[in-house]
Amino acid sequence: MKNLFADIIIANTNVDRPFTYLIPINLRDKVTRGCPVLIEFGKLTKKGYIIDIKEESDIDISKLKYITDIEKGGLSTDENLLRLAIWIKYRYGVTFDKAIATVMPVKSGMKEKSNNEIFLNGEIEESVLDELRRKRKTARIRLLEELKKTFSLPQSYVNKELKVNSATIKKMVEEGYITVGTKKVKSNPLLPVLKSLGVDKFSEIQKPKEYILNEEQKQVTDIFKTDFCTGERNTYLLHGITGSGKTLVFINMIKYVISNGLQAIVLIPEISLTYQTVLRMVEYFGDRVAIINSKLSKNEKFYQFDRIKKDDADVIIGPRSAIFAPVKRLGLIVIDEEHDSAYKNESVPTFNIRDVAGKLAKIAGASLILASATPTPETYNRAINGEIKLLELKKRAKNTSLPKVSIVDMRDELKRGNRSIFSNKLKTLIEDRLRKHEQVMLFMNRRGYSSFVSCRFCGEAIKCKHCDVTMTLHNNNKLICHYCGYSVDLPKVCPSCGSKYIANFGTGTQKLEVMTREVFPNAKVLRMDTDSVSKKNSANDMIRDFARGDADILIGTQMIVKGHDFDNVTLVGIMAADTSLYVSNYNSAQRTFELLTQAAGRAGRAKTGEAVIQTYKPENYAIAAAAAQDYKKYFENEMAYRKLGGYPPTCYMLTVMFSSIKEEELNKCAISIVGILKSDNKFKNSAIIGPTDPSVVKVKDYYRKLVYIKNTNYDILLDIQKKIEEGLNSYRNVGAVYDFN
Repeated sequence: MKNLFADIIIANTNVDRPFTYLIPINLRDKVTRGCPVLIEFGKLTKKGYIIDIKEESDIDISKLKYITDIEKGGLSTDENLLRLAIWIKYRYGVTFDKAIATVMPVKSGMKEKSNNEIFLNGEIEESVLDELRRKRKTARIRLLEELKKTFSLPQSYVNKELKVNSATIKKMVEEGYITVGTKKVKSNPLLPVLKSLGVDKFSEIQKPKEYILNEEQKQVTDIFKTDFCTGERNTYLLHGITGSGKTLVFINMIKYVISNGLQAIVLIPEISLTYQTVLRMVEYFGDRVAIINSKLSKNEKFYQFDRIKKDDADVIIGPRSAIFAPVKRLGLIVIDEEHDSAYKNESVPTFNIRDVAGKLAKIAGASLILASATPTPETYNRAINGEIKLLELKKRAKNTSLPKVSIVDMRDELKRGNRSIFSNKLKTLIEDRLRKHEQVMLFMNRRGYSSFVSCRFCGEAIKCKHCDVTMTLHNNNKLICHYCGYSVDLPKVCPSCGSKYIANFGTGTQKLEVMTREVFPNAKVLRMDTDSVSKKNSANDMIRDFARGDADILIGTQMIVKGHDFDNVTLVGIMAADTSLYVSNYNSAQRTFELLTQAAGRAGRAKTGEAVIQTYKPENYAIAAAAAQDYKKYFENEMAYRKLGGYPPTCYMLTVMFSSIKEEELNKCAISIVGILKSDNKFKNSAIIGPTDPSVVKVKDYYRKLVYIKNTNYDILLDIQKKIEEGLNSYRNVGAVYDFN
């Protein structure tokens, strides 16, 4: 029998090349490309991934070792994801190991205590539950109440999520309440995940609903179906105004793809959107939906990936990592709210999910839908240039008009003596909505009680001792650094000069909440930001409560303006609208336009709506265009700015962040490497800017320097990255992170 060889990437090493191993006879029918295996590497047993299987090798067979075994309980990378990992390696200049780890977000399996299922023995009378309550048998009550909803539950779920131990289960069997046995009735595989999202009753969302497409939606959907039917697998920009029914359109596209025997991945930017998206998807696709998000436990996440691997799901929903789900029959990828910054992976490799999804779609022969009311200039530019297909929705789905948007110049308010955070116009409108029992959303893109604390005597702001950034005051009188989490009590005197004249400046969501309760004492107020929704299910609970009308005013950061649909919201107030304009980034105007347009779009989804933008920069083109809900006007101004400054999409840009705990060595290294790049004739057409200080010079005790490099040729930027890596070999204490575009 001929030998069979495997090229293997060793996990968790800095060695960036494959090693060849022999495949033993007993594993030949089991190993595949992407398979996780155990191998002897030096004197250690290491994990690796097979990237190629071949019948010949140039290496002397006597020098080769055999694969020891297949890693038990692991999920293998299928061939499409393996090809994607190789592309990521070269596209973003990372190691093979890092690229494969990126496409393998779930590394190990569940450790189930048993495969038993727990069944309810007939109906449970309320009098039985009352008796158990009298005896304070809370665990028994929990289990019985859940079983009344679903009839059966996996024992592992009962043990872990319901906190009912095996001893209690045994007693309940003896008492005749339940039966434990092998799975006889297929329980809903989404139940554990729906519970984690705060969905109490699956029956509430199990009823199918039929939504009739309007003429505009039907035309857009038919274009996609015609292309798909004829074998065209295109990339589309689904550009529709807020409330135009983009979700309904791509759901119908998904239904068509599934009817052709294929599967779909739906990406959403925020976990906070999962609740409403899941309800919508389960209405249509039932338990053929799989959900991936970071709030799931390790076992829950593995279970969902395993379902996908076994072909038990047709629609996969989740944030960024869902793109790496092991889908076998991929026909469509949808990126909802494609403009959102959450789609940018900030850790290495620093990819945007749009690019990764585009490559995966080509590899798998799938279509790609980029959906947004405010697409990025890069995406819209591709659409109007014919690189991708443009599908437009220009009307709201429920025949409602776009909200009336007013701009209030807060400088004029101050001149009139109004020092409140609420302009007179916004205050009057809120009072009107409260009288009508309609709901209000207040958007503030800054969490905390105050933006910073400063001494009025010496002028020094209180900064984090680990990061070169001011600390944020929260309403528990704690100063917190939002970069590293370091916190201290609010000092009574200035740490710099000892003065008692210290005060807080600026306003965050916590302070806005306090002021809202003072101005509108009879209103029920909810606040939604990363501080208030840190607990599991808290975001979903808050969204559900507000949708049910349990609050009059919802205050929040950007998480409240993304994709949510509340029929009774008729007013949106946008506080300090120009805050995001002051971010040190070339896309700050883009970010401002997106947030304001999306925020205003939450108003008037079912009734006539209104939005008020409060700003100190009413003349800014992004703010003016957002108020007019005019994307094309914004795009024209933004592209003029990008061309003038030489920013993407007019060129490619590589941002290099050098960092070191030793400031002197960092400065020496950055200056030296920039000098090497500028002296290399190969890079003469590149614009090299820096080294310069970032907006935050020090984070977690590490000093940082930035270098920006622009070129119209992406490959040149990859060559520059390699040159930088060579230069770093001379500086042991300096590292670099690379961000393309």
